[in-house]
Amino acid sequence: MRFCSTRGGPGVSFEEAICRGYAEDGGLYVPEELPSVSLGLAAWRRLSFGELALELLRLFVGEELSASELQEVVHGSYRDFSDPRIVPVVPLKKENAALLVAELFHGPTFCFKDLGQQLLVRLLARFAQRSKSRRTFLVSTTGDTGPAAMRAVADAASPYLQIIVFYPKGQISELQRRQMTTVSGPNARVVTFEGGGDDMDLPLKRISADQDFAKKHGICGINSYNLGRPLAQLPHFFWAYFRALDLLEASEGTELDFVIPAGALGNTAAALIARQMGLPIRRLITGVNQNDITHRTVTTGEFHRSESMVKTLSDAINIQVPYNMERIFYYLTGQSALVKAWMAEMDASGRLTLPSDWLQKMQQIFLSARIDDELMCSTMRRCLEDFGYLPCPHSAVALGASWATESDAARVVFATASPCKFQESVTTALGAEAWQRFQESPSFPSSARMLLEAKETAPDVFEAEATLCESQRKWEMNLRKMLGE
Repeated sequence: MRFCSTRGGPGVSFEEAICRGYAEDGGLYVPEELPSVSLGLAAWRRLSFGELALELLRLFVGEELSASELQEVVHGSYRDFSDPRIVPVVPLKKENAALLVAELFHGPTFCFKDLGQQLLVRLLARFAQRSKSRRTFLVSTTGDTGPAAMRAVADAASPYLQIIVFYPKGQISELQRRQMTTVSGPNARVVTFEGGGDDMDLPLKRISADQDFAKKHGICGINSYNLGRPLAQLPHFFWAYFRALDLLEASEGTELDFVIPAGALGNTAAALIARQMGLPIRRLITGVNQNDITHRTVTTGEFHRSESMVKTLSDAINIQVPYNMERIFYYLTGQSALVKAWMAEMDASGRLTLPSDWLQKMQQIFLSARIDDELMCSTMRRCLEDFGYLPCPHSAVALGASWATESDAARVVFATASPCKFQESVTTALGAEAWQRFQESPSFPSSARMLLEAKETAPDVFEAEATLCESQRKWEMNLRKMLGE
């Protein structure tokens, strides 16, 4: 299989696509053709999670890795998950299975990013070992990506990998910060920058686009613009669909709604790819917080960058411009030339308004709801009081979006992180006593308790300048010096 940019251009191999991250023209890689899987659904329903992941990834990796190499990568990726099912799917209310929760947070850093990063990093480690070439991962995080990436690099234990993670100062939880600042070793560095959640994206994109510099340092981005992330996240959508059918006692082909917390839209793009491949998803429902560009795009067609980032209690989905919207536009239109023109307009002005015909097509696939902090907190309380279920703030945004939108189809809500990572949000919603009860309960991971007592190493700091543009230029210069010109 070959992979092309969302903006056109020649195809590349799977290895080239995941090692580059961004395409040379600034677009995102996508398969030139998506395989159809509708005929295989009945057989796949009986597979374990690892077996299902192997079948799906084989469609894209092809002959670039041997069967034994790919099997080793896949099985190693789920080795440290705390639940043998990898992704348990449970009814929110035992006597009514119409609303199900797929728990994506049983990996080593308690969030869904483990499902993508463990596979992607291991794939990259395998290719780096084969070519004896260094890979430098540059990762910008709003909370969950960074810890998952650092853990995946540590687990891969490859001498060819190093990682630098960037996070916005004061905008992630204490546990998320500690998951990064307690990691020791010469191949892992942490930088905090004085800006909003996605303000570091442009400097990283510029460095990645500098082909000579990127090649010299083996630079590779593993945020969700890297094609490997959405492909590695395909299995949990197929798995959740099959487990939902089991609970509903339904047959293959039954259409379900999937509800997803929406940040950079990597998980949403993966779900859309699964739908395009033939998984019977009726609607994709995105839940957003006050940073609501995805909601505005779905409801009005206004893909317009906000003037500023709002700090919220669901900070891991604080995004001003989600880069995976480009993949969504590509699958919406099927026209790389149109996507290229749209993204050029967005890059130049920060504003793109979808024509009405394309907006109507988007609304045939997507629904959306804006869940502010107050509604998110009330959703957390409702879940705990009515169902005895404590979601993280981002999962609560998705649950709130499910309740705010109408449907006559059964729904699967994707819970993207453990509440153990979000003391401030849980305490704000439920009170300090509720947090203490949770922290002392068996549901609170023992490894998370240990992190709260571990010694931290102070991160490097990229300070803000007078304007965002000046800040981004300075951060890029600092990073180049850090890597060595």
